[in-house]
Amino acid sequence: MEPYRPERVVRTPERPAVTTDFTDCPLTALRYAAGPRGVVLVLDVPTEPMDARKFSEELWLGMGSARRFMAWGKFDRFITTILPAKELRAVIRVKGVASAGDEYKAALLKRRIQERLDEAARERRGPSASPSPETRAACLPDRR
Repeated sequence: MEPYRPERVVRTPERPAVTTDFTDCPLTALRYAAGPRGVVLVLDVPTEPMDARKFSEELWLGMGSARRFMAWGKFDRFITTILPAKELRAVIRVKGVASAGDEYKAALLKRRIQERLDEAARERRGPSASPSPETRAACLPDRR
């Protein structure tokens, strides 16, 4: 399996539809990102009708609660971040987590991915940006 490269997503007469599979389960995505240079792509799936046509939910037998989605054609503008699989594997290989159930591992990975998205958003805002009211409220000491 090779990483997503938008320049290779080209329709030809032999290949009229170019599709890529996705899942909403971070653990399943990590399992597919095998290899030392594997990555996990995090997408912001659109809800607007024109963009939503590029994504569909597909049948995925035997995968439990994980859902399978299909991206039709290029989807690089929907990628919010690309995470190295080795970084995410380190989260679930920790003592006490490695022997845990898949649901627990998926929850840890989901939290780590959200932390990385939050870090990226803070970096985009810059160091001089004032924190949101929710952040300020969370930082205030409890004076009871």
